[in-house]
Amino acid sequence: MNTQQTEDELSRVLFREQDDDNLPALRLLELGSDSRATDIHIDPEQDGFAVRLRIDGHLRELGRLSSGDGGHLENQFRALASIDPGRAFVPRGAHFAAEVDGSDIDVRLTLAPCIDGPKLALRLLDPKRVRLPLNQLGMDGEQLEKIEHWLLELGGLFIVSGPTGSGKTTTLYALLHQLTDRGRHLLTAEDPVEYHIDGINQIQVDKTHGLDFPSAIRCMLRLDPDDLMVGETRDSETAAAAIRAAISGHTVLTTLHARDVVAGVTALRIHGASDYEISSAASVFVNQRLVRLLCPDCRDEANPTHAESRWLEARDITPPPTAMRPGGCSACSGTGYHHRTGIFETWHLEQGDFDLLLAGAPEQELRSHQRQTQRTNLVDAAMTLVREGRTSLAEAMSACAGVPEQPAP
Repeated sequence: MNTQQTEDELSRVLFREQDDDNLPALRLLELGSDSRATDIHIDPEQDGFAVRLRIDGHLRELGRLSSGDGGHLENQFRALASIDPGRAFVPRGAHFAAEVDGSDIDVRLTLAPCIDGPKLALRLLDPKRVRLPLNQLGMDGEQLEKIEHWLLELGGLFIVSGPTGSGKTTTLYALLHQLTDRGRHLLTAEDPVEYHIDGINQIQVDKTHGLDFPSAIRCMLRLDPDDLMVGETRDSETAAAAIRAAISGHTVLTTLHARDVVAGVTALRIHGASDYEISSAASVFVNQRLVRLLCPDCRDEANPTHAESRWLEARDITPPPTAMRPGGCSACSGTGYHHRTGIFETWHLEQGDFDLLLAGAPEQELRSHQRQTQRTNLVDAAMTLVREGRTSLAEAMSACAGVPEQPAP
């Protein structure tokens, strides 16, 4: 579909009939779902509303609505989410389910008061997105083999790190599905629980009622679990509870915000974990990003730009003579990209790693050890996609922004 429509065009699409009070809102959800959007933004402006879709991680404008139509749409979403229309000046969040194209999807709505009016953000939670098997996430053969080997042994802390929107939750759920198939007792603590999975007992963290991550972990440990999943380790209390659970013999899956696998160790240290605790509890660190794939219908070749060559040379990578770049056609709505895949860096701790951790080795020393053992890092993974013609150098640079430069092996 065309993701850029004028105000009149978008109004005609959404408000062409009025036989159902919520029909325009449902049509907008359908447009978002058909476009593979993960989020819909309805942004207030001085003279109306802008509607944008997040597709493959990037926002694209769908169109604009008048103040009247935008307000009508806002009220419909309030009704669908059972939000009190009288509380206009308080940020609100809610979930609701909707049938779109014959399938049920969950929607997480966040409403915030802005100076030009209320802003709505709608997260489309399609369960199919978190049912990907491990071998379809984007890991290379060696990474996948090592994780599958870990799944046979299990135990310890399995940490998935990366920035917001890098696919960490999808990776955790892929692991959970693997464990569920083995008849194990799984419990999760999440904030929020976005996807419901049969066969797993999921706990919704609710701080207003005294249920935070540490207390949820303590509760889960009394329920005879085999494996635990902690949605995010974001403070020292959660880190301490997760580490204690791992040291006591449980498998604990969790996420962190960190630039690479080694920075995951630093994050745990910042949260108060000692080097002894990290070396005793940690088993696997994973760091990941999402990379847009070139549209196969319009990609073409080009020489690397000066900036791209400099970026590669700074990382001791010889620039290729040519690389594929995005074009733009109707199949990809003129963006040059279609779909995304993950790039991964995995660190399965071995004896040499434990020795360094116990000795309190700093980040740079741990990172140097990573390179000396020839482990694939995020830049390596991105460049594999570039050489295969599946993504562009510009996208590789964007995906790896903020990744620490690796010392020479």
